Amino acid sequence: METKDYRTHYERDAELFSYFKTDKYDKDYNRRLHSFIKGLITGSSNRILDIGSGGGWSAEKLAGSGNVTLIDLSYKNLNVIKNKFDVAAAVGDAIELPFKKESFDYVILSEALEHINKPPAALREALRVTRKGGKVIVTTPYNEKIRYYLCVHCNQLTPANAHLHTFTISSFEKVVEGLEFFGIKFYKFGSKLLTVTRLSYALRFLPYWIWRIKDRIANYLVDRANTLIAVIKK
Repeated sequence: METKDYRTHYERDAELFSYFKTDKYDKDYNRRLHSFIKGLITGSSNRILDIGSGGGWSAEKLAGSGNVTLIDLSYKNLNVIKNKFDVAAAVGDAIELPFKKESFDYVILSEALEHINKPPAALREALRVTRKGGKVIVTTPYNEKIRYYLCVHCNQLTPANAHLHTFTISSFEKVVEGLEFFGIKFYKFGSKLLTVTRLSYALRFLPYWIWRIKDRIANYLVDRANTLIAVIKK
């Protein structure tokens, strides 16, 4: 399924709903996920691009890792983020990035790829603007069973949360077939066993590395992760 007019959709989405408010469970989970992403970025003078920046987590969490540039379809969200943080920002499309070849050391698509009509095109663009030796970091729901609703206005099926695609390791590998990159590494993150039972939130006071060990054990025992993380080296 593809969104016919996705640009208008996400402009309207930002006007109607807040990307800056989450409940305590999502907030805690995102904090863990963003810590993982930050741990993948080495050095302090990197050029970092966050595609589909949403609520602007990267502007806050990755500031010490380099110069962060945000790109999103919503001018409203970017304007809010720019008023809070000293970052570069541009309104733009993931499949047609307004940047020169090899402009960034790291390119991040966090919880964005599942919303994009053509994931291979978005990853091709991400790799284009990544320097040789740099990395593209993708996070997306893992093996999600997408729920559909009947739209009361158009009487067509519409996916929950505007998720157009679901990914496993094997399906992600098919998406990147034919793209030019050096290697790819996958991680399963955020055990559903821990999040559904709220044990993950109960363990929120643990240091990240201890929480991550427990998370990996839970995913090993029950292969039901929330998030698939792909790190693509160019």
